Amino acid sequence: MTPLEIIIPGEASFYSLYADGLFSGKTLLPESDAAILAFPENALIFLYYTYPAHREACAVRNSTTSGARSLFLPGLSKRVSLLFAVHASRVDKLRRAVSFLNTHSSGAYSFGDGFYIRLRFLLCQRGKLNYPALRMLADSSPRFARR
Repeated sequence: MTPLEIIIPGEASFYSLYADGLFSGKTLLPESDAAILAFPENALIFLYYTYPAHREACAVRNSTTSGARSLFLPGLSKRVSLLFAVHASRVDKLRRAVSFLNTHSSGAYSFGDGFYIRLRFLLCQRGKLNYPALRMLADSSPRFARR
């Protein structure tokens, strides 16, 4: 299978994109001030989009065989499985959750798809991020088996 390539646009683009995950390669394009990140098959990626009027974050898996919805997103070279998307202040909660998981567990990219579906419900709760519930969710969730 070919890796997923994510084109991070330069400053001249109408949107910005930040990709967070375990990528396998990075290529800089000096003529366009852009970068291309390559992600292996089944990799979990958090995509943070910023548009002039809103912010959005998506958790996607580089696979179209999972039970999640398969679609194209801006800046991606092929279809991915969308696990969830959040908007506005929940984008900040997701960034804090990913940072917490990278520090206090085996990593934010090592869980199965069911974990990320439950994580979305945790992010949608009112108020601040519930760190004890996030830790309990991480401790009780199986890790993703590499294929």
